[in-house]
Amino acid sequence: MSRADEPRPAKEEAPQAYDQLVSSLEKVVAELEAGNLPLEQSLEKFAEGMGLAREAQRKLDEAERRIEKLVRAADGAEEAVPLDGGEKGA
Repeated sequence: MSRADEPRPAKEEAPQAYDQLVSSLEKVVAELEAGNLPLEQSLEKFAEGMGLAREAQRKLDEAERRIEKLVRAADGAEEAVPLDGGEKGA
């Protein structure tokens, strides 16, 4: 098996914080927008960016669920409060 055919180790071993994910995603976007990468490298960067975006979205969804739990626990009601700031009657 040639070196190019060997499986690559996973790049991230420890979970990244949301801010780190966003920072990494911004770097990937900047590299892609610069337009200086060959096609194959651009595809790899795109895939990396999609993974970062999915992980960041997962962390946001998790935070939203935690906030909804905290809001419900604070007043004892079972109704989930949306995080969009939607005020009743507005």
